Amino acid sequence: MSTKLILIVCSILFVVSFSPVHAQHHSGSLAPPIDFDGLKVALTTILFPEDFTSDDSNNANLSIRFFDSETNANIKSVTYRVEIFHENNLVANEYFFDEDGKLDLEIKPKTGCQEKELWKCTKYYGEKHAIAGAYYARGDSFPVIQGPVFDKSGQYNIKVSIVGATNPKTMTTKDLLFETFVSIPQKEIFLIKTANAQEYPVSIKSYNSKISNFNYDELADKISYEIHLDNEHAMQHDFISRHAVILQKDFSSFKQGYDLNVFVQGIKLEDDSIEFDISSPDQNIIRTNITHDELMQIEDKAGISNPLKVEILSGDKKVFSERNFIFENGFSANVSWDSNSDVGKKIPFTFSFFDAINKPVNEVLFAYSITDSAGKEIWSNIGTGGKYLGVLAPHGISQESILIPTQGQYKIKLILTGQNSKNFAEFLTSTADFKIGQPSMQQKTDGVPSWIKNNAGWWSNGIVGDQEFVQSIQFLMKEKILNIPATKTNPSESQEIPTWVKNNAGWWSQDLISERDFVKGIEFLVNQGIITVN
Repeated sequence: MSTKLILIVCSILFVVSFSPVHAQHHSGSLAPPIDFDGLKVALTTILFPEDFTSDDSNNANLSIRFFDSETNANIKSVTYRVEIFHENNLVANEYFFDEDGKLDLEIKPKTGCQEKELWKCTKYYGEKHAIAGAYYARGDSFPVIQGPVFDKSGQYNIKVSIVGATNPKTMTTKDLLFETFVSIPQKEIFLIKTANAQEYPVSIKSYNSKISNFNYDELADKISYEIHLDNEHAMQHDFISRHAVILQKDFSSFKQGYDLNVFVQGIKLEDDSIEFDISSPDQNIIRTNITHDELMQIEDKAGISNPLKVEILSGDKKVFSERNFIFENGFSANVSWDSNSDVGKKIPFTFSFFDAINKPVNEVLFAYSITDSAGKEIWSNIGTGGKYLGVLAPHGISQESILIPTQGQYKIKLILTGQNSKNFAEFLTSTADFKIGQPSMQQKTDGVPSWIKNNAGWWSNGIVGDQEFVQSIQFLMKEKILNIPATKTNPSESQEIPTWVKNNAGWWSQDLISERDFVKGIEFLVNQGIITVN
């Protein structure tokens, strides 16, 4: 199917709105629009995969898109000069050409350059355009940059000069200069050892802060670490402290279907600052984004120190709503979301695709739109690929953060657009109605009476002493008012109550963590023999 025909079909399927693409996980930036002969033209650079480091993969994809910012239409037949800098060192400098206004480059990082001027170690591969005299993509083959590019952590500044373009008219009298950046995270690996002697490597990738004091508390299902911020950057309004905690799929403490609670300096982050990415078949990724505004709120509530303590706790099991879809080619799909999600903010929706024998479909392309009860489109995503239409789900599963403005009835239109980087000759469509309502309170699983929250709060604030609190819990357990699951006692020499148990009690009293998290602290005290019931 030609690109022109794809766009015609797309206009029939959607009233197109250009929503952010969350599923394909990328890192990059948008250069501000420039006025050129009546046009507002802009440029983006995007690095895929988002959390790329050179020890994870041999190559990355850098996508550069030049477009009319008012219509979002690509400018055609563009010649680019691309300069890439790392810490003011030029590492790449070459000309490239692309016909559709979206230039895709394959980056192959290579370490060990001995040249003082790093760009001298960089090599370029691919075909050169006969007229433009620049490297260009032919078929599925992208131009390649190999050298000291993206081989180290930190920010890479990308200067892109538009040398020429032919739509709406040739632009050759003056180069247009755009400056963008991509960030390569710093990666650190830690080893978790569980009580049953299992070992799990945990990777933490941080974009603009150093990680230290990593710790895993198995009884509390909690990961903690400290982040060291650059104070100068942290004070900038566009600052975002980004971290990615990468866990093996079989690490049971943090798994699909359970809430995640993230605290910074003891202050709980909003859900839309946290993403639990389950799309990989081998690992789960917890992504945390702390903005400048959130840092200011944390400072107001708890004060700011450097480093900041980050704590990630596993929460209650979620109750999901879901809709199933069937397509004419035998494929099926499932779309699910947390039934207790609040409206007025972005809600994570999980899209899962299966073939005729119910196996996950790899490299599937899809698009979707959501309309309200009046038929008005409130959200859609058709992907950002210049070569094909659709959002890519490499392993048959993708997560999309979708803004549902109000409670009510909605319709989702799900469209299979292709597979293996190629669009189908005919798109396949399936629809389903769904309702987003008032979140329902989750049922309490441990039978903790609500008035115990007052006692927990008093204890955490020092109004009630440790001995009084322990005695009150023992009484409640003896009278069967508080039901704590039976556990094997393993008394420790120290009968001191850990700080984290008292903190949990205080956070629970303020509804900052779940009841289950509070009960884990009580279970720990029982296990250690600090609380006993005859």
